[in-house]
Amino acid sequence: MNEFNKSNSPKPDQKNGSVLSSDTVASVEAKKMPVLGWWGSILLFLSLLGPGLITGNFGNDAGGITTYSICGAEFGLTMLWMVIPVTLLLIIYQEMSGRMGAVTGKGLSDLIRENFGIKIAFYLMIIKFVAGIANATAEFGGIASSMELLGLKNKYLTVPLIGIIVWVLPIKFSYRRVEKLFLIGILFFGCYIVSGFLSPVEWPEVGRQMITPSFHFNDPKYLMLFIALVGTTIAPWMIFYHQSAVVEKGIKVSDYKYFRWETIFSGLTVGAVIFFIIVTSSSLYDNKINVRTAQEVAQALEPLAGHYAEILFAVGFLIASVGAAIILPLSTAFSVCEIFGWESGVNKRFVDAPQFYGLYTLQLIIGIAIILVPGINLIAVMVLSQVVNGLIIPIVLVIVIILINKKKIMGKYVNGPLFNFISIAATIAISISAVIMLITVLREI
Repeated sequence: MNEFNKSNSPKPDQKNGSVLSSDTVASVEAKKMPVLGWWGSILLFLSLLGPGLITGNFGNDAGGITTYSICGAEFGLTMLWMVIPVTLLLIIYQEMSGRMGAVTGKGLSDLIRENFGIKIAFYLMIIKFVAGIANATAEFGGIASSMELLGLKNKYLTVPLIGIIVWVLPIKFSYRRVEKLFLIGILFFGCYIVSGFLSPVEWPEVGRQMITPSFHFNDPKYLMLFIALVGTTIAPWMIFYHQSAVVEKGIKVSDYKYFRWETIFSGLTVGAVIFFIIVTSSSLYDNKINVRTAQEVAQALEPLAGHYAEILFAVGFLIASVGAAIILPLSTAFSVCEIFGWESGVNKRFVDAPQFYGLYTLQLIIGIAIILVPGINLIAVMVLSQVVNGLIIPIVLVIVIILINKKKIMGKYVNGPLFNFISIAATIAISISAVIMLITVLREI
C-alpha cells in the first residue's frame, strides 16, 4: 500500500525540484508503459482481476440472494428485466470507486476526512460501524441457514466453527492469498447457473421477460421488492471496500484502462448470478409455492428440480455468506482505520495493525453472539441490516459524486458530462428508493 501511495502522489521534477501534478505524473507513467500486444493485454487484464469480482459477487450476500429469490418466487419472471439496469448501476459505481482509488492511492474514508472534515467523517464512520455489525450478523444468519439446508442444524456448533475460519483467513494469509481464495469461492456461484438449468422453466419466456419491462406498483410487495433489488445492488460497504481493495492491490493509473475491463467483466458475472437466481426461483411461482427466505426457496426446489438443485442452491448461499462475512467487516475496519490514520490492510501483521484486526474481530464476535441468541429471528436480522444500509447509501453516493468531480483530486480523470448525467440520475433514483424502502420497513415494524 505504501508503494502504491508513492507511485500516485505528486513527484519532484528531477531537473528543478518542483512538484509534478497528478495529470503530469499519469502522462509520464503512461509513456513509460510498453506497448502491449493482444496476449500481453489479456495477461495484464488477468493480473488485475480481483477487487471488482470479489466486491460485486460477494455483494450477492445473504440479504441479496434472499431478495432475488423472493423476486422470482413471488412474481415469477416479471422482475427479470431489472437485471440489465441493476448490472449497469453496479458497473458505474465500481468504475468510479476504482478510478478514485487508482488515481489518488487513497481509500474513500481518507478522501472524506480530507475534503469534508474529521467531524463528518467521524459520525459517518460511527454509522458505518453499526452497519458493519448488522451486516456481519446477517451473514452469520445466512451461514446458519445454509448449514441447516446441508443437514448440519446445530448452529451453536457450526456458526462458531465457521466464525473461527472467517477470523483466521485475513489474519494468517497475505492479501494475494486471500484474494485467490475469494476468486476460487466465486466459482461456486456457478451453482446457481446449474440449478437454473435444472429447474423447470420455459426459456423462450425467459428471453421475452428479460427485454420486457413490467410494473406492478399498485402491489405493495412488488414495490418493496423492486426497491430492495435496487438497494441490495449498491451497498455502502461495497464502495468503501472496492476502493480500498484497488489501493491494497496496487492498481496504478497507467493500468486503469485494463482495470476497466475487469469492472465490466465483474458486473456481467454478478448480473448472470442475479439472472439465474430469479430464473430458478421463478419455478416456485409457477407452482404457487409461497416462500419467505432463500432457505425456503432451496427446500421448495427439491420436489420440482431434484435434490441436486436444492444442494447447489444451498452451497451457493453458504459460499456467499462466508465470503461476505469476511469482506463486509474488513470494509468497516478499513474505513475506520483510514479516518484515524491507523495502520490497516490484510498485508499487515496483527501486531503492526492491532486496531484494524481488532475492529474486524469485534464485528465477528458481536455478529456471532447475536445469531446464537435462542429464538433469534433471522429474517428480522437481515431486514435490520438493509435498514441501516438504507440510511447510509444516499449520503455515500452523494459524497462519491462530489469527490470524483473535484479536479484537484482527480485531475483529468473527473467524470465526463455523460457519465455525470448517468451517475447523478442513478444516485437520485437509488437515494429515493432507499428512503421509500426505509419508510416501508419502519411501517412494518
